[in-house]
Amino acid sequence: MVIINQESVKDMFIANLMYDLHRVKGKISLLQKKHSKSFKEFEKTIKENKQEDFEEWDDYMEWKAYEKVLKRLLNEKKDLEVGNYKMS
Repeated sequence: MVIINQESVKDMFIANLMYDLHRVKGKISLLQKKHSKSFKEFEKTIKENKQEDFEEWDDYMEWKAYEKVLKRLLNEKKDLEVGNYKMS
């Protein structure tokens, strides 16, 4: 019989969350290096360009999604750190 306690479940969840954070931050880092800008700077450039560049728009949409996921993951990490979670 295997006994799994609440702390073990929390630790596994945190490990998975850290993996996801690492992966998302890596993708964002690649986009920052590719465009030599922060997301906010790149977003401003994209929106100000008169002529559409489909590759840049693709990068923008991807980067925007990664930024949204990063924000969600960081909020989840913060909630876990302060004990703002419920086991069901």
